[in-house]
Amino acid sequence: MKRMVKVALSGVFVAGLAGCGEREDGAPGFLERVSRDFFGGEVAEQQQGMPPLLVSVMKLQQQDVPVYATWFGQLRGTEQADIKPEVSGRIVEKVYIDGSPCEKGEILFRIDDVTYKAAVAMAQANLEAAKAAVKQAEVVDIQTQQDLTRFTELVKSGSVSEKTFRDAEHAKRRSEAMLAAANAQVKQAEAALENARINLDRCVVRAPFSGYASASTVSVGDHVSPGAFTLTRMSAINPIRVDFVVTGKHVLDIVTQTHFDAGKDMESPFTEFEVILEDGSLYGEKGFVKTMDSEVNTSTGTVNFIGEIPNAELRLRSGASVQVRAKVSEVKNAFLVPRAAILSTMNHRFIYVVGTDNQPHGIDVILGREIELEVPSGDGTAKVPMQVVTARPITDADGNTKDLPAILKGMGYDNPLDAPVIVEGGQMAQIYANVNIGMKSAGARGGFAEIVPNPPAYDYRKPLTTTPSVTAKSE
Repeated sequence: MKRMVKVALSGVFVAGLAGCGEREDGAPGFLERVSRDFFGGEVAEQQQGMPPLLVSVMKLQQQDVPVYATWFGQLRGTEQADIKPEVSGRIVEKVYIDGSPCEKGEILFRIDDVTYKAAVAMAQANLEAAKAAVKQAEVVDIQTQQDLTRFTELVKSGSVSEKTFRDAEHAKRRSEAMLAAANAQVKQAEAALENARINLDRCVVRAPFSGYASASTVSVGDHVSPGAFTLTRMSAINPIRVDFVVTGKHVLDIVTQTHFDAGKDMESPFTEFEVILEDGSLYGEKGFVKTMDSEVNTSTGTVNFIGEIPNAELRLRSGASVQVRAKVSEVKNAFLVPRAAILSTMNHRFIYVVGTDNQPHGIDVILGREIELEVPSGDGTAKVPMQVVTARPITDADGNTKDLPAILKGMGYDNPLDAPVIVEGGQMAQIYANVNIGMKSAGARGGFAEIVPNPPAYDYRKPLTTTPSVTAKSE
């Protein structure tokens, strides 16, 4: 009868009954009850002889892991302007090509300049007339000066009357005033000529800085006037500007450049950032923070940041939305396992380690952030998705809290990095471990069966993103 029960137990095991160890309420699980009820006190002498369980393992990894924060950002040119006409007139030529690079001072549009050339010619003529008026006023002023000088001597001898002398003084003052007015007219005419020349020059619309001009909003023949039309928009996008806001708990730390948690060796350097594009890909260049607001917005609790990022290949364009990712801290000496090694049971996560007794041992873990780690593979090296883990704290009989190294030490690994974590075969190892619980509670000296790494090391293969068609014909 007991032999039949053992065969039936093997069949149940092979069927992969998960959750057959101890229940969450502490009561014995199915296999534990079977071992207790059917094996009884003789289980120590009649352990089930099962073949070894073949698994793939990877040694526990340890390294410093950066902690990133992500915010939404908006791209814009480091220089950005709407190009508008400064004079009225008809567009007679569009010189640039839509979307093309333009150097500072390069011509974009030409506005009909006939009337402005005429205005320059008129202003030039007015200036010449004003200069002629100055010469005439100078002649009068010289003559009145001569009369005043001559009458000054004659009035002393009584040859001329006092009235004649006073009239000569008044004439001199009038001539001086006329000369001053004539000189003022020259300056006014010069200013009018300069203004006419400026307006004539404005008939040629030029790029105010080096950058890229967007598609034109007007066509040849359109009549434009100042302030009413935007001819095109220019942006300087290499480097390109990134505007973003930093929110929540990071604000104070970034503004003050202090440590997040000195007790956990977490620091907050934030001088550079990465950009994640709208398709989820990571942009190849790193950006650098240029400025940030001196105040925290009291309504939103955010700080505005301005950064710049190289854009030599012009993949980034003004107006696009991106995500900005920056390293805000670092977790020192974090333990990592392949993401594939994580098993879930209810609301708990487990990893399984092959102990020095060649038996699987489960460790209840808390998950941290995910990263990619370069590890050896069958083809050389591969970037493996890794998960930061910490052991869920447990307390021993003496009241001491055990962390992950202490738990592994109890399994026979003084150096936690010697512990082989099961990556492939973990679900079967979990069932084996549950069976062990039942067997040991029934008095078994050993485990259900040995765990043998085969192949000895986990060989990562990147998952396929497409499935070959079953109807496709081979060539």
